[in-house]
Amino acid sequence: MVERRIAKRFKVDWGIKVSATCADGARILETGLLRDLSTRGAYAYLVNRLEVGSSVEIMIRLPLNNEGWISYPAKVLRIDPATSDLGVAFLFDTARPVFVPSGYLC
Repeated sequence: MVERRIAKRFKVDWGIKVSATCADGARILETGLLRDLSTRGAYAYLVNRLEVGSSVEIMIRLPLNNEGWISYPAKVLRIDPATSDLGVAFLFDTARPVFVPSGYLC
Protein backbone atom coordinates (compact mmCIF):
# COMPACT_ATOMS: atom_id res chain seq x y z
CA MET A 1 0.00 0.00 0.00
CA VAL A 2 1.36 3.42 -1.00
CA GLU A 3 1.30 6.17 1.65
CA ARG A 4 -0.36 9.25 0.12
CA ARG A 5 -0.32 11.50 3.16
CA ILE A 6 2.02 14.47 3.10
CA ALA A 7 1.66 15.74 6.69
CA LYS A 8 3.13 13.86 9.63
CA ARG A 9 0.52 12.11 11.78
CA PHE A 10 0.66 12.06 15.56
CA LYS A 11 -0.89 9.16 17.47
CA VAL A 12 -3.18 10.40 20.23
CA ASP A 13 -5.91 9.12 22.51
CA TRP A 14 -8.06 12.22 23.04
CA GLY A 15 -11.76 12.90 23.38
CA ILE A 16 -13.54 14.34 20.35
CA LYS A 17 -16.96 15.79 19.55
CA VAL A 18 -18.22 16.05 15.99
CA SER A 19 -21.10 18.36 15.16
CA ALA A 20 -22.99 18.00 11.87
CA THR A 21 -26.22 19.20 10.28
CA CYS A 22 -28.54 16.53 8.86
CA ALA A 23 -30.40 16.89 5.57
CA ASP A 24 -33.57 17.84 7.48
CA GLY A 25 -31.70 20.66 9.26
CA ALA A 26 -31.38 18.88 12.61
CA ARG A 27 -28.05 19.30 14.39
CA ILE A 28 -26.37 16.15 15.71
CA LEU A 29 -23.44 15.83 18.11
CA GLU A 30 -21.32 12.67 18.15
CA THR A 31 -18.66 11.87 20.72
CA GLY A 32 -15.73 9.60 20.08
CA LEU A 33 -12.02 8.95 20.37
CA LEU A 34 -9.38 10.70 18.27
CA ARG A 35 -6.77 8.20 17.05
CA ASP A 36 -4.40 10.43 15.08
CA LEU A 37 -4.01 14.05 14.11
CA SER A 38 -2.05 16.04 11.52
CA THR A 39 -2.14 19.58 10.17
CA ARG A 40 -4.36 18.37 7.31
CA GLY A 41 -6.81 16.09 9.04
CA ALA A 42 -7.68 13.55 11.69
CA TYR A 43 -8.89 10.00 12.19
CA ALA A 44 -11.37 9.14 14.91
CA TYR A 45 -13.63 6.36 16.14
CA LEU A 46 -17.33 7.21 16.38
CA VAL A 47 -20.39 5.13 17.19
CA ASN A 48 -22.81 6.49 14.58
CA ARG A 49 -22.23 6.91 10.86
CA LEU A 50 -21.71 10.30 9.24
CA GLU A 51 -22.16 10.84 5.52
CA VAL A 52 -19.02 10.94 3.36
CA GLY A 53 -18.54 14.45 1.99
CA SER A 54 -20.59 16.12 4.71
CA SER A 55 -19.31 19.26 6.42
CA VAL A 56 -18.71 18.95 10.16
CA GLU A 57 -17.15 20.80 13.05
CA ILE A 58 -14.58 18.76 14.97
CA MET A 59 -13.93 19.70 18.58
CA ILE A 60 -10.85 18.12 20.17
CA ARG A 61 -10.23 18.06 23.90
CA LEU A 62 -6.64 19.05 24.62
CA PRO A 63 -4.85 16.84 27.15
CA LEU A 64 -3.40 19.77 29.11
CA ASN A 65 -6.57 20.39 31.10
CA ASN A 66 -10.15 19.18 30.98
CA GLU A 67 -11.52 22.49 29.75
CA GLY A 68 -9.23 23.15 26.78
CA TRP A 69 -10.73 22.45 23.35
CA ILE A 70 -9.84 23.33 19.78
CA SER A 71 -12.22 23.31 16.83
CA TYR A 72 -11.73 22.68 13.11
CA PRO A 73 -14.21 22.89 10.23
CA ALA A 74 -13.77 19.71 8.19
CA LYS A 75 -15.26 17.29 5.68
CA VAL A 76 -15.83 13.57 6.15
CA LEU A 77 -13.31 11.98 3.80
CA ARG A 78 -14.08 8.27 4.33
CA ILE A 79 -15.60 5.79 6.75
CA ASP A 80 -13.93 2.49 7.67
CA PRO A 81 -16.04 -0.11 9.48
CA ALA A 82 -14.32 -1.36 12.63
CA THR A 83 -15.31 -4.03 15.12
CA SER A 84 -17.44 -1.96 17.48
CA ASP A 85 -17.06 1.63 16.27
CA LEU A 86 -16.65 3.32 12.90
CA GLY A 87 -13.30 4.73 11.86
CA VAL A 88 -13.82 8.15 10.26
CA ALA A 89 -11.20 10.11 8.31
CA PHE A 90 -11.61 13.90 8.29
CA LEU A 91 -9.96 16.51 6.07
CA PHE A 92 -9.64 19.91 7.73
CA ASP A 93 -10.81 22.99 5.82
CA THR A 94 -7.96 24.96 7.41
CA ALA A 95 -4.73 24.12 9.23
CA ARG A 96 -5.47 26.66 11.98
CA PRO A 97 -7.72 25.55 14.82
CA VAL A 98 -10.00 27.85 16.77
CA PHE A 99 -9.53 27.72 20.54
CA VAL A 100 -12.91 27.18 22.17
CA PRO A 101 -13.52 29.12 25.40
CA SER A 102 -14.08 26.96 28.46
CA GLY A 103 -17.76 26.55 29.25
CA TYR A 104 -18.74 26.76 25.55
CA LEU A 105 -19.22 23.00 25.23
CA CYS A 106 -21.63 20.98 27.32
